Amino acid sequence: MSSRFTLLALALVVATSPSVGAQASAPPNPYKILTIARETVKPGRGPAHDKLESEWARAQMAAKSTYHFLAIRSLTGPRETWFLSGYPSWAEYTRLNKAYDDAPALAAIDARMAPQESEMLTDSRTMVLRLRDDLSYGQASLPDMRFFSISRVSVRPGHNAEFVDERKSVKAAHESAHVADSYSVYEATAGAPAGTFFVFIGRKSMSDIDDGEAIHGAAYLAALGGDEGRKRAAAAAANYLAGSQTDHYAFLPKQSMVSADWAKSDPSYWTVKMAGAPKP
Repeated sequence: MSSRFTLLALALVVATSPSVGAQASAPPNPYKILTIARETVKPGRGPAHDKLESEWARAQMAAKSTYHFLAIRSLTGPRETWFLSGYPSWAEYTRLNKAYDDAPALAAIDARMAPQESEMLTDSRTMVLRLRDDLSYGQASLPDMRFFSISRVSVRPGHNAEFVDERKSVKAAHESAHVADSYSVYEATAGAPAGTFFVFIGRKSMSDIDDGEAIHGAAYLAALGGDEGRKRAAAAAANYLAGSQTDHYAFLPKQSMVSADWAKSDPSYWTVKMAGAPKP
């Protein structure tokens, strides 16, 4: 990845299946800005790209970089690698990225690695998202997660208010029914068409999906308004929705740079061995 951004703490986005008590006491998500560097890998170049990205991350570690990010790879849809970074504000985004740009050792690593990577990709772009805390529900520890389910929702021009109203109803139903679930909603502000929203769900295992129907049971459906509520939601979606797609992603610890506190959650998973790391 030719640009590296910082991931500042343990809870960038929310994770699935925390306890109800944990939801009630969880602090608000501090990461108002989320950047995603998305790379689409050429067919057949996946293993080579994984190797290069792992070497890139180890080179930055050897250079004592303090810039942290989480790498994930698509399990469905096109072969893509995403690098996620969170910031509490635009001011902090600007400060941290300037510090990165002013570090000669990191610039040298990028200059060496980027030309190799360009031959492996069909597309590379960066999206900037803002947290919609008013549409999000719950929060849990990201270091314990191993997968994301990410839904990309495209809203018809002029219909954002309808989408927001519907998502607020969904959040209110979760709160009313005390659903043991959680998700974060982000809205694209750059790098994607206006009216693009992302819903992130963290998972410890893909088998968590099996629990979806049970945790969204009778109490939740009642809070939504029962059958009439579901019909109303379907009618609203038909009006505001231009398209949506859900894909699943696996975490890539060898291609990530996480803090020491993050790695403490599971050192055998998060700690990358430095033996043989290339010198910057």
